[in-house]
Amino acid sequence: MTNQTTTTFDEAPCSWNTRYISPEGFSCQITLRGETGSDVLTRAQAAISWLLEKGCQPNSNGTYETKEFKHQDKDTNQNQNPGWCPIHQTEMKRWEKNGRIWFSHKVNGEWCNGK
Repeated sequence: MTNQTTTTFDEAPCSWNTRYISPEGFSCQITLRGETGSDVLTRAQAAISWLLEKGCQPNSNGTYETKEFKHQDKDTNQNQNPGWCPIHQTEMKRWEKNGRIWFSHKVNGEWCNGK
């Protein structure tokens, strides 16, 4: 007879993860976990509001360029950043082709350029 020990690692059924740039310019990440999607999304919205109030900015998979952003108040930053979508309040991806530069992101399978 062998004596076996089983170790289990309980995971939360739902989680939400985002990256952001602190007012000091550090790239940071936060994960919220919960029992239901509704609970986590409610907490995520509160986290987003808190991060923005503290001067944090979205970081989109490491493509966020802090040199384009001066960390001032939220509204000023978003208006100065060509990579920020004012419609969807999200960071857009920078594209470049044949000397042309533009920003866009996908929403519900369609491209948005923030206009």
